[in-house]
Amino acid sequence: AFLATSAQCWLLVIASVPPQAFVVLSDLLLVFGPQLARDGRAALAPLLLAPNAGLQSQLAAFLMDHVFQHEPSATEDGESHIEELHQRRVLLAGFCKLIIYNVLELSAASDVFKHYGKFYGDYGDIIKETLNLTRQMDRQEWARTLLLSLKQLMSELLLQTGPEIREDESFLEIRDLARRFSLLFSLHQLRNRPALLALHREGIEFAFQEPGGPGQPPLNLPFLEVLSEFSPRLLHPDR
Repeated sequence: AFLATSAQCWLLVIASVPPQAFVVLSDLLLVFGPQLARDGRAALAPLLLAPNAGLQSQLAAFLMDHVFQHEPSATEDGESHIEELHQRRVLLAGFCKLIIYNVLELSAASDVFKHYGKFYGDYGDIIKETLNLTRQMDRQEWARTLLLSLKQLMSELLLQTGPEIREDESFLEIRDLARRFSLLFSLHQLRNRPALLALHREGIEFAFQEPGGPGQPPLNLPFLEVLSEFSPRLLHPDR
């Protein structure tokens, strides 16, 4: 209870000194995460600190506000810019560690993965390593998280622009992100098969789940074009 209260207190501190408090909170959650009670340390189980759904969503919101809420770097290389970028990379790495060490649910990684394309220049190495490590944890849940990232971006775009999105630049960016994700299925086709089939099945369900108006196609129907980026990775009998 004390540790849980401490974590909530750190969220209040974040408002005044965001980067430092976030780093400390991430370290606190990591130290008192699930691995604390492993390898013969069962007696330490009462000390485990599992972030609740509210805390997880606040951590993700902080990440959006302080890591992804700016234009990606171009050619800026001033000292202050480099320092700011380094600080943002530290924050992102701290959040990714919480996922890799099972402190946060794997689905929380969707808040990182969906920025892989847009922020590739700034954080591509961190996000790619997280993609590779989480794939080893649970291949099907990992694929479901990739799909969740794309579904979130699609829903956000539909809210912003309405149903006519096929020629929108943001829609093309979602397709490009799906193409990047599909490359992660290039190897180990047999091992990836169940995850890839589930991704297609759930993606098709998403494409048809939002009915349009009378005589209109489902609102999410363009998502089939996003999903088609994964189709070349299917084995021939599954196509």
